[in-house]
Amino acid sequence: MPIAFAIKGGPHARRLWQYKSQRLPSAGVGSAEAMLRALLLVFLRDHGACVWRAAASARPTHLAVVPTGRGRPGMHPLRALIAAYVAMPWADVAARPGSDQVRDLDPDRFTAAPVPGGRILLIYDTWTTGSSVQSAAMALRQAGAAAVAAVVLGRHLSRAAAETAALGPAGMPFQMASCAVHRDKDVGR
Repeated sequence: MPIAFAIKGGPHARRLWQYKSQRLPSAGVGSAEAMLRALLLVFLRDHGACVWRAAASARPTHLAVVPTGRGRPGMHPLRALIAAYVAMPWADVAARPGSDQVRDLDPDRFTAAPVPGGRILLIYDTWTTGSSVQSAAMALRQAGAAAVAAVVLGRHLSRAAAETAALGPAGMPFQMASCAVHRDKDVGR
């Protein structure tokens, strides 16, 4: 479930790059972090149950983050962004040594610590092809997870694709009573 579109060159796409950039002054990183943290936490508060209902599963037992393909040392920036704000155990997912960052589904790209029967909320920052998040979900299922639902901060699109799909305020007016997960079932509540 993507939370928002990240149109190339737009502010959301820029924030998704800035929050984990090691080349920016900390003020630029901090501002992007605050915006993305708020976006994710408010979405989970308001629509987390919608995601699990759509996944036909009970609430999650664990959180996980799709590992970075850049070999960055330490905690993943997305996990660091929200770790202090969530009270749930983490399921560890790591890139397999020697695995390449590819844009194809690869069931051997990641490995996960055992989570027998776990219901995992898999969080990812950017979805371009979907191969990374799907490969991480496969690793969690191979580690025993009973259910995996993914929430993505930004679905990357080119400007041309966004214009063709009429994405933007004119083509997608905000509707208070609508959730992208359950809009057809619960409109008007």
